[in-house]
Amino acid sequence: MLKIGVLLPSSFEDAGDFLADARALDAAGADSLWIDGDGHEPWLVLAAIASVTGRARLVAPVSAAREGASLEGDVRTLDRLSRGRLVLRVDGPSLPDVRESLTRANRRQVPVVVEAKEGPGTASPDASVAGLVFACSSPAACRAMREAMSHGGAEPSSELWALLPSPQDRAQWNLALREYEEAGATGVLVPAGPRLLDMLRNAGEDEDRSDLSLAQG
Repeated sequence: MLKIGVLLPSSFEDAGDFLADARALDAAGADSLWIDGDGHEPWLVLAAIASVTGRARLVAPVSAAREGASLEGDVRTLDRLSRGRLVLRVDGPSLPDVRESLTRANRRQVPVVVEAKEGPGTASPDASVAGLVFACSSPAACRAMREAMSHGGAEPSSELWALLPSPQDRAQWNLALREYEEAGATGVLVPAGPRLLDMLRNAGEDEDRSDLSLAQG
């Protein structure tokens, strides 16, 4: 079954509405909640999300700016707050810059994924990395990358995710999920939007409930 990841903004106006949305997405079955790095401090935002959710994985970005003892303390704290749901995310080209500090900091063996946008071979996992996340932009590209992964020595734990726009209607949503699942995708990553919550709550249905929306929608 295709996993659904939700990309949440780290910038928001009302904290109550933002956390209510995260809680609703978690309850509706989202596999993981991802945070962009363009607003408030993403790890602090994830700490708040951890306090109101209980099931979805929380995916935290790791950059060269967060290193050493600070990173170790942050990993330990957020992993405890999330009750073991933390996943660390590193952009493939950034891995050489953060590998040493990541290895020192991650003594709790929190899962680490590396985003490799160009396919197998662009980033190599080591002792500090649990697996790769490859990105694809269309069902055809996804199918080709899955084939390349199977013949290119990708780690068994590697996953293939597609970034989709927020769904406009249920028919479009169901079609996209079906096409990506048939193409071999592990999951789809979707920006949070006013229609997404209904799509998750009523998976597989054809009726469009546009009267339901996120608190911030």
